[in-house]
Amino acid sequence: MRSQRPSVTASLVAALRALYTEMPEPYRLAPDPLAARLVPWPLSLPARALALVAGSPAAVSAVHRGLGLAVLGLNYHVALRTRAIDDALREAVARGTSQLVVLGAGLDSRAMRLPELAGVQVFEVDHPSTQRYKIERLASLARSDGGGATAPALKAGGLARVPVDFERDRLDEALLSAGFRPSEPAFWIWEGVAVYLTREAIEATLRLTAALSAPGSRIALTYGMLPDVDLPAWAELLIKGMFRSLGEPVRTPLAREGMQALLAHAGFRVLSDESTADWAARYWPPQRGIVAIERLAVAER
Repeated sequence: MRSQRPSVTASLVAALRALYTEMPEPYRLAPDPLAARLVPWPLSLPARALALVAGSPAAVSAVHRGLGLAVLGLNYHVALRTRAIDDALREAVARGTSQLVVLGAGLDSRAMRLPELAGVQVFEVDHPSTQRYKIERLASLARSDGGGATAPALKAGGLARVPVDFERDRLDEALLSAGFRPSEPAFWIWEGVAVYLTREAIEATLRLTAALSAPGSRIALTYGMLPDVDLPAWAELLIKGMFRSLGEPVRTPLAREGMQALLAHAGFRVLSDESTADWAARYWPPQRGIVAIERLAVAER
């Protein structure tokens, strides 16, 4: 990871969120007005271009489906999983969850875009370089807006950014120092991270998360990257090669049974476990090209 820059995948994910923010219904699942302004400017160009043709359903559909063909549906699962996680988070907050921890927050802006987080303490955990970039970018946006457009968008009861180098720092110590309260229910988001870690790192993080979680706490984590999918060998190699070329190779692809076993061993009870295809069936009209390359497990302590 370069100093003062977010990871490549964090930037690409935010760019896709920006793109789908400009889509009309039903593809506009989780609008994120900040996404296009947080990413390095070249990555914001597709969203800005789409905004110019947003009034043309044919053009929008062509972008949606054409990009899906070009990247084997990777754009679909980013848009869909964002909404699926948002819905799981809303349900937890409605049940009384008072804390949100975003592990590997990247350029996530839930603390600023979800009104349901009013009164919820948010902890964004990420590498110091990514956090510095995000803080400086938000400060720059606030200045360009005259100090009035970006800051009031924060809807959370509080936001603590917790810099953690996972190779050197202890996550539990960093969170506790930032004000995390283990006696209160929390919702943990671990989105788009686990597949890039070793199995040992995944197990350790789940154990630590469980140890910090009061009864009733929940975790939503994505995993997968193809073990449950019957794809041609060339397509699987292409998808994995794309991530390898970005410097963030898939290290631990996990099937559903494997992840559920890890969660159970850490002390979590799985509430739901869905794939990209399941999300698409719930949120979008029927379409071809949906490959279930990723899953989302929601589990309770």
